[in-house]
Amino acid sequence: MNRKVMNLTLITLLSASPVLLNAQTVGQVENTAEKVSNTIGKVGGLFKKKDKKATDSAAPKAGTGNAPAASGSAKLTIRTVNDFAAGDSILFADNFSNTPVGKFPAQWKTNTSGQVVSLDEIPGKWFALSSDGMYIPKIKGGMPKDFTIEFDLIIANNTSSNHQFHLDFEDALNGNFDMYPGNPYVQVRVYGGGSVYVDSKAQNLSSNVSSSTFNEGGKINHIAIRKRGERLEMFIGDEKTLDINKAFEAKRTYSTFKFYADFSNPANYLVSNFKMTVL
Repeated sequence: MNRKVMNLTLITLLSASPVLLNAQTVGQVENTAEKVSNTIGKVGGLFKKKDKKATDSAAPKAGTGNAPAASGSAKLTIRTVNDFAAGDSILFADNFSNTPVGKFPAQWKTNTSGQVVSLDEIPGKWFALSSDGMYIPKIKGGMPKDFTIEFDLIIANNTSSNHQFHLDFEDALNGNFDMYPGNPYVQVRVYGGGSVYVDSKAQNLSSNVSSSTFNEGGKINHIAIRKRGERLEMFIGDEKTLDINKAFEAKRTYSTFKFYADFSNPANYLVSNFKMTVL
């Protein structure tokens, strides 16, 4: 009886052992899967940290030199000062008020022609120049060593940029009308479009600048020139267009001042309000 019971118990245990073994195997598999899952989680966490670090390093930091420059450019306002001042002693002045309209002004000489005119739109009288002619003011004894010159210039009815205006300072008192004389000279030429060219024969100097204020559409250009020693300054309106400190020879007296215009019809060159002073 006891042997049967023992056999039955043994059979029962043997029949149950596969189940126990399977349960243990499943448990082990589950533990292994959990370990693998934890390992994958840790690895994934490492990749996430690396990605975040890479992203952080690629992003620009505000307030550092590594930040990209903003598009566009800053607008700067540039200011200067017009320090032109005429001398106290007037050498020559002419606003053509004493010249009848249609007549050539008595204080000037030329190798061509010209006449004083009036304008409906702008007050005063104006000297209308002829193209390709030279004009010289009658100044007894000529220009002094240092001086200022002021006048107003209008380019009226202009349809082309192919025109020019010359201002000539010459070491001579013979009153010649040569555009390019043999004597030492300094010449300032204002071309269409506001290009300004300076030619100094004695100093072997040539310089070209551009004026932003020169008007060739019927408005008044106030021109002011100052000669002190070797220095030449020229103002067009409020703009200092030229400032050349070695334009003239110090030992010379540029006694003759003359000007010349080259233009085509229907344009007109008109000048007025001349004033020359001694410095």
